[in-house]
Amino acid sequence: FKLGSICILVLFFVLGCATVNYVGNSLDPTTSIDTYFSENDISHEYTVIGHAIGLGMMTEPDRIQAKLIEEAKLKGADAILFIGIGKSNVIISAGASTNENQIYASFLKYK
Repeated sequence: FKLGSICILVLFFVLGCATVNYVGNSLDPTTSIDTYFSENDISHEYTVIGHAIGLGMMTEPDRIQAKLIEEAKLKGADAILFIGIGKSNVIISAGASTNENQIYASFLKYK
Protein backbone atom coordinates (compact mmCIF):
# COMPACT_ATOMS: atom_id res chain seq x y z
CA PHE A 1 0.00 0.00 0.00
CA LYS A 2 2.79 2.45 0.91
CA LEU A 3 4.72 1.75 -2.29
CA GLY A 4 1.59 2.31 -4.40
CA SER A 5 0.88 5.60 -2.62
CA ILE A 6 4.44 6.79 -3.15
CA CYS A 7 4.29 5.89 -6.86
CA ILE A 8 1.04 7.83 -7.27
CA LEU A 9 2.52 10.89 -5.52
CA VAL A 10 5.63 10.79 -7.71
CA LEU A 11 3.46 10.45 -10.82
CA PHE A 12 1.38 13.50 -9.87
CA PHE A 13 4.56 15.48 -9.13
CA VAL A 14 6.06 14.61 -12.52
CA LEU A 15 2.83 15.33 -14.39
CA GLY A 16 2.45 18.69 -12.63
CA CYS A 17 5.90 20.00 -13.59
CA ALA A 18 6.47 22.41 -16.44
CA THR A 19 9.45 21.92 -18.75
CA VAL A 20 10.96 23.95 -21.57
CA ASN A 21 12.52 22.73 -24.81
CA TYR A 22 14.74 25.47 -26.27
CA VAL A 23 16.68 25.81 -29.51
CA GLY A 24 18.82 28.87 -30.02
CA ASN A 25 21.68 30.97 -28.77
CA SER A 26 22.71 31.35 -25.14
CA LEU A 27 23.97 34.76 -24.04
CA ASP A 28 24.78 36.27 -20.64
CA PRO A 29 21.76 35.84 -18.32
CA THR A 30 19.38 38.76 -17.83
CA THR A 31 17.34 39.75 -14.78
CA SER A 32 14.13 41.04 -16.31
CA ILE A 33 12.03 40.09 -19.31
CA ASP A 34 9.46 42.07 -21.27
CA THR A 35 6.52 39.92 -22.34
CA TYR A 36 4.57 40.31 -25.56
CA PHE A 37 1.61 38.51 -27.04
CA SER A 38 1.63 40.32 -30.39
CA GLU A 39 4.57 41.23 -32.60
CA ASN A 40 2.82 44.55 -33.29
CA ASP A 41 3.26 45.58 -29.64
CA ILE A 42 7.07 45.45 -29.76
CA SER A 43 8.46 48.97 -30.12
CA HIS A 44 12.17 48.05 -29.87
CA GLU A 45 14.35 46.76 -32.67
CA TYR A 46 15.21 43.15 -31.87
CA THR A 47 16.63 39.92 -33.11
CA VAL A 48 15.26 36.45 -32.38
CA ILE A 49 17.86 34.47 -30.43
CA GLY A 50 15.83 31.26 -30.14
CA HIS A 51 12.54 29.42 -30.01
CA ALA A 52 11.00 27.46 -27.15
CA ILE A 53 8.08 25.24 -26.30
CA GLY A 54 6.83 25.17 -22.72
CA LEU A 55 5.23 21.85 -21.84
CA GLY A 56 3.21 20.55 -18.95
CA MET A 57 0.79 17.73 -18.29
CA MET A 58 -1.83 18.64 -15.69
CA THR A 59 -0.06 22.02 -15.41
CA GLU A 60 -1.76 25.39 -15.51
CA PRO A 61 -0.72 27.60 -18.45
CA ASP A 62 0.43 30.30 -15.99
CA ARG A 63 3.04 27.90 -14.56
CA ILE A 64 4.26 27.04 -18.05
CA GLN A 65 4.47 30.74 -18.92
CA ALA A 66 6.50 31.41 -15.75
CA LYS A 67 8.87 28.56 -16.64
CA LEU A 68 9.38 30.02 -20.14
CA ILE A 69 10.18 33.43 -18.63
CA GLU A 70 12.75 31.84 -16.28
CA GLU A 71 14.36 30.07 -19.24
CA ALA A 72 14.43 33.31 -21.29
CA LYS A 73 16.35 35.02 -18.47
CA LEU A 74 18.86 32.15 -18.33
CA LYS A 75 19.38 32.31 -22.11
CA GLY A 76 20.01 36.08 -22.05
CA ALA A 77 16.83 37.30 -23.70
CA ASP A 78 15.46 40.81 -23.13
CA ALA A 79 11.93 39.84 -24.11
CA ILE A 80 9.72 36.90 -24.90
CA LEU A 81 7.05 36.80 -27.60
CA PHE A 82 4.33 34.23 -26.91
CA ILE A 83 3.24 33.02 -30.33
CA GLY A 84 0.81 30.18 -29.73
CA ILE A 85 -0.72 27.57 -27.50
CA GLY A 86 -1.72 23.98 -28.07
CA LYS A 87 -2.35 20.57 -26.60
CA SER A 88 -1.16 17.11 -27.49
CA ASN A 89 -2.37 13.72 -26.36
CA VAL A 90 0.36 11.89 -24.42
CA ILE A 91 0.21 8.20 -23.53
CA ILE A 92 1.20 7.72 -19.87
CA SER A 93 0.59 3.96 -19.63
CA ALA A 94 -1.13 1.14 -21.50
CA GLY A 95 -4.64 2.34 -22.20
CA ALA A 96 -4.22 5.67 -20.39
CA SER A 97 -3.40 9.08 -21.80
CA THR A 98 -3.56 12.72 -20.83
CA ASN A 99 -3.38 16.08 -22.55
CA GLU A 100 -0.17 18.05 -22.45
CA ASN A 101 -0.45 21.85 -22.52
CA GLN A 102 2.00 23.58 -24.85
CA ILE A 103 3.01 27.23 -25.18
CA TYR A 104 5.21 28.37 -28.09
CA ALA A 105 7.51 31.37 -27.71
CA SER A 106 10.35 33.27 -29.33
CA PHE A 107 13.18 34.70 -27.20
CA LEU A 108 14.18 38.21 -28.26
CA LYS A 109 17.30 40.34 -27.76
CA TYR A 110 17.02 44.10 -28.24
CA LYS A 111 19.48 45.74 -30.64
